[in-house]
Amino acid sequence: MTPGFSSLLKTLERQKMSVDSMKRPLMMAALNGLYVARMPVPKSPTEEGAKAATDERCKTLELKLEEERVFTEYEQVPKKRANCVLTTATLPENTERNRFRDVVPYEENRVELVPNKENNTGYINASHIKVMIRGEEWHYIATQGPLANTCADFWQMVWEQGVNVIAMVTAEEEGGRSKSHRYWPKLGSKHNSATHGKFKVTTKFRTDSGCYATTGLKVKHLLSGQERTVWHLQYTDWPEQGCPEYVVGFLSYLEEIQSVRRHTNSMLDTSKSLNPPVVVHCSAGVGRTGVVILTELMISCLEHNEPMEVPTMLSELRQQRMLMVQTISQYKFVYQVLIQFLKNSRLI
Repeated sequence: MTPGFSSLLKTLERQKMSVDSMKRPLMMAALNGLYVARMPVPKSPTEEGAKAATDERCKTLELKLEEERVFTEYEQVPKKRANCVLTTATLPENTERNRFRDVVPYEENRVELVPNKENNTGYINASHIKVMIRGEEWHYIATQGPLANTCADFWQMVWEQGVNVIAMVTAEEEGGRSKSHRYWPKLGSKHNSATHGKFKVTTKFRTDSGCYATTGLKVKHLLSGQERTVWHLQYTDWPEQGCPEYVVGFLSYLEEIQSVRRHTNSMLDTSKSLNPPVVVHCSAGVGRTGVVILTELMISCLEHNEPMEVPTMLSELRQQRMLMVQTISQYKFVYQVLIQFLKNSRLI
């Protein structure tokens, strides 16, 4: 078989997987009794009017891409907050807790851990991201991929913040470089449990759905004996260079995050927070992490007919964590995903 033909077969196979994932984006959730439908796109008084409005929004986004206006738009958004305070993040004792020295959380909205003797400042490289859309607060924690020495901090954060969903947008290693230390045990390995600090993590199941993997984790707090279920959703189709080719597959991943979030929120004790944050991380916790958060928020704006512009939303995110959406190619990819979402919604 020639290399060219082999490459063509591989491309066709991946395209088929992407189409399948569009048809059955929440198959895994359904198998696990988790299917929760996404809110439908609100319709105008007439279906024709709704489709016309969708077409208009789609055309506007496509024109920006075609005319290369997105480059200027992207460059005009400040990369970080002016006069930002980084006190705790830049303390000498926290240097080894940062994967990159130039990507750290603002003091004002950093995630604060309960201090302990190993971490007396309660520091983790993670930021609260909160955005209001039509009276509903969207709450995320954007964080770096855990290091070997911060896995215990990571699970402490998950526990203390009541996190039910972790969205991971990287492989553990890419191009021979570590992107995220493995902080959960492999299913079927000799030991399907691992202890990180005061937490024991056990892998219960894993399901692959083309471009992402969904893993069910049981997290036990060793001091109290309490246990919780945490869903780990890892996008597995991001190339080492650039952005995913198969926009449909990425959309299905966002659908899965939304579905599992809705399910877990519906199961919460009403005496506790009804809107716990979703943890999103890649390696630095700003590039691909920013893409996931920006795209999901913009899709919500489109669903609710909110007149929010992409650069305005990006600016709001960067006021909460520096450098969100790190490259112009990532920014263009956000537009491509939104265009595909609008095309899909027109078919409903």
